[in-house]
Amino acid sequence: MNQELGVRLRSVREARGLSLAQLGEKCGVPGATLSRIENNKLSPTFGVLARVMMGLEVDWVDLTAPQSAEPGKLMSFAEPGDGESRKVRESTASVLHSHDTSRSLPLLIDVRTRDLEESGGLIGHRGEEFCYVLSGKLLLHMEGREPRLMKSGASALFDSTIPHAYLAGDAAGAKILVVVQRQFGAPPTEGNGAPVA
Repeated sequence: MNQELGVRLRSVREARGLSLAQLGEKCGVPGATLSRIENNKLSPTFGVLARVMMGLEVDWVDLTAPQSAEPGKLMSFAEPGDGESRKVRESTASVLHSHDTSRSLPLLIDVRTRDLEESGGLIGHRGEEFCYVLSGKLLLHMEGREPRLMKSGASALFDSTIPHAYLAGDAAGAKILVVVQRQFGAPPTEGNGAPVA
């Protein structure tokens, strides 16, 4: 995972025509640290990775999700228990479906942490986000607003550029479904390969 992350970071940085120093200026992470991450000599914290993602204008799934080489129209199915498990901040997320050509990223997240600092603080990214509480109580933090306690069955839809964080509303935690509408992946195409407006 870390080795692939380093390779993808370098690939995206070079595709943007950025040197390590230039990316460091954009994201506030020293070039030497970026080099260590790219060469798999350092595993970045979520906070560092979030700053690098903002500097490169990518989201976390572009760097961590499996790359799909399947041509043709998007189609994906998942059975109960399917999905690749990933650590997102201090929570465990299952990436249910992940394809380069999809703008939607559905995640099942088991939220356990109750500490905002421990979770990496408030982070924003491009796109829109839908959150549905499947069970338990969720405390949704959003910059400029009071934290919102959400119970099972509650949902939220918001511009994900607003810095936000998902925390457990009590010691039992919460299970949530999050669908991120990505802005960085390739746009969906019609059968003839033309982008869909």
